Order: sequence, then structure tokens, then C-alpha cells
Amino acid sequence: MESKEMSRAAGQLLKRVLMIPPQHFTVEYNINPWMGGVVDKQKAMEQWTALKKTIEKEGVQVLTTDQVKGLPDQVFVCNSGLVHNNSVYLSKFRHKERSGEQEHYLKWFKSQGFKIYGDDYPVHFEGGGDAVFSDPKTLWAGFGPRSDKGVYEKIKAMGDFEIVICELALPNFYHLDTCFAPVDETTALWYPPAFSENTKKEIQRRMPNAIAISEAEANAFVCNAITVRKTVIAPIGVSAATKEALSKRGMSVVELDMSEFMKSGGACQCLVLRLD
Repeated sequence: MESKEMSRAAGQLLKRVLMIPPQHFTVEYNINPWMGGVVDKQKAMEQWTALKKTIEKEGVQVLTTDQVKGLPDQVFVCNSGLVHNNSVYLSKFRHKERSGEQEHYLKWFKSQGFKIYGDDYPVHFEGGGDAVFSDPKTLWAGFGPRSDKGVYEKIKAMGDFEIVICELALPNFYHLDTCFAPVDETTALWYPPAFSENTKKEIQRRMPNAIAISEAEANAFVCNAITVRKTVIAPIGVSAATKEALSKRGMSVVELDMSEFMKSGGACQCLVLRLD
């Protein structure tokens, strides 16, 4: 029964992702509480390459496209949109500093033959940063600091799946992927204080094996992890207790140094867009 359940988990089904190398990555402005510091560009490229190789080692194809100069946060391609069954719902960024990325994402998705939704940019939505599938029929949908709740009424048109609305409650955890990471269909890493009371109850109901992480882990971006097959790829800082809980679910952990990207408020998950 377990293997059948796991086979439908999004991380088990993953085939292709998109990544953008940090060719022009810097911290030039401040649009979240974590931003600050000077980026070591060589170290950033090394960290990005290590993440790419770790994903490829699990049998996932990594597509890449060049970063556009003057768009320092484009490396966080997870925020470009939400992909489902060769369709994409494009992001409309909350902050003007990132709005220049939108035209380049539209061009790339069109070139790859994706069916386009949201290209009229009706309401704020920040893609995979706030919306993630735990399985093909369940979309976890964050709203609050960056994405508007109303966008999910429009996203319904993309396919036949249930949308679980998640209200974010803390400014430091402005995207869903800073405080919630599906591992399989009944398990997720999550930081409970980042959610409203109603959302906490819904996560506990739907994810009976959810693993609550500590404040220290949350501040180390541990929830900004990506699950590929039976491997959870996370920033350095996963506690022994969390590793043990994941091990009981048949998962291993690979920790990667994401320190340069954390200067801009991102880590593993932010750097990867799931395509199929």
C-alpha cells in the first residue's frame, strides 16, 4: 500500500525541471526580511551547480535558460509560474523589482509549447513559491504577503485537481515554500506558526504524517526543500529529529550549502521550477 501511495506523490513523478544559472545574481534591493549582504558570485555558481547535479543524480532532467542582466532574482525561477500537464499559469509579481522577469518567462514557456494561462496578469500570484502539488490531484495554495487568494479561482481552469487554500500569517514566511514542503501524499515539512489557525487544522487533517520543524530550522530555510524520489534536498540545518522522522517515511536527506541565495531570501526550492 505504501509503495502505491508513494508512486503518486509529486516528488516520485518528477521528470523535468527548469533552472536559471546565477550569471547576474546580486542583492540589489530589499523586498523581503531576509535580503542583505554581498553575494560571492563564484560561490553562488558552485552552490547552484551542486543543486543541479543532486537533482540530476535522482534521474530528473534539468533544463536551463540564461539569466537576463538586470533581473537579479530571476534565478528564483520557481516563482515564474505554476505548471500542470504542459500548461502554465504565469506569475504577476507583487513587487515592481521583479516584474521585468514576466515577459521573459512568457517567451520561454511559449517556445517550449506550453498552454498559457494568466498572461493578462489579472491579480498577484508568485507561482511555485506559493502553489505546490503534493500529488497530481492536490494543489496547496498559499496566499497573503505575495499572492492574492482570488487567483486560485482562475487557476482551477488548468485542470481537474483540488485546491487547498493556505493562509500565511508571518511576514518572514511570505511564500508557502518558506514554511511548507510536501514530501509525499500524507507527509510534509512545515512550520506551524507561519499559518493561520484554520490552515494549521487543514494541514494536520490532510497531512497526518506532517513533520513540524523548529524555529531554528525554519530560519535556516529547511522548508525550502525539494523532494525527488526518496530524497529530500534541503539547505544545511535539518535537525536530527527531522531526519529521523523523514527516515521513518523512507526518505533520506541531502543537505546543501545555500548561503549565497539565502542572502536574497531563497534556497533549494526557489531555484527549481517543476515542469513534469
